[in-house]
Amino acid sequence: MTGRGSQRVQATVHSVRILERLVEAGRPMGVTELADAVDLSKGVVHTHLNTLVDLGYVRKEEQSYLPSFGLVGLGDGARRQLPQFDRVRRRVDNLARVTGEVATLFVEEDGVGVCVYVAPSSDAWTPEYTSGSRIPLHVTAPGKAILSTFDGARVDEIVDDRGLDRMTDKTVTERADLAAQLGSIRENGVVFCRGEQSADTIGVAAPITPLERAPAAAVGICGPGERLRGRQLEEDIAGQVISTARTIRTDLRG
Repeated sequence: MTGRGSQRVQATVHSVRILERLVEAGRPMGVTELADAVDLSKGVVHTHLNTLVDLGYVRKEEQSYLPSFGLVGLGDGARRQLPQFDRVRRRVDNLARVTGEVATLFVEEDGVGVCVYVAPSSDAWTPEYTSGSRIPLHVTAPGKAILSTFDGARVDEIVDDRGLDRMTDKTVTERADLAAQLGSIRENGVVFCRGEQSADTIGVAAPITPLERAPAAAVGICGPGERLRGRQLEEDIAGQVISTARTIRTDLRG
């Protein structure tokens, strides 16, 4: 969660932090554990939890708390800001089916990449992020694909605001290197990302040209480095990704 605004309602910040921590945990949490995790008093956390329970976004099981499935409706409503989302989602599902790998759809929002949708692979491998995750644009293939659709002034604005933080020893952290990569993406229509967000994750993505009524977006595939390599990655899977991006562009124009 970012908080760059100068006028924040602290009570809202507390509720969102508590809710985010519950979602990240993936298991029930008690008041004491949550209070320690978000650095608030148990009384404050308990008050916010009761409010979130009343609103239907948290549920209580004995003395512990879990995020409610009521959150799903919020996520679906937000995703439908993307025109033709149901059709686009089917394209991403098909990409996962034909490649056997995790397929993702990212959009740009406020200078970061937001994972809008994840279609699972044919095995148990999953990326470190999920739908709704916010990730720096310079560390993933979809993020770089999105950056390639912007002009230099917009890229500079994002880098000035968000920086080029290092996540692994392969993360691009120099503006000149990033600019060279973006030029290559614009020329080739595809980008490969090898271990820049997490050490053993390989990604390939293609940009979806921004339209007036749709955010900048990209579609991609990611998976373990031991499997995604060579001709299968650089020709077969990359071709499927590029084809899917073109089809989605056609859908959005429609």
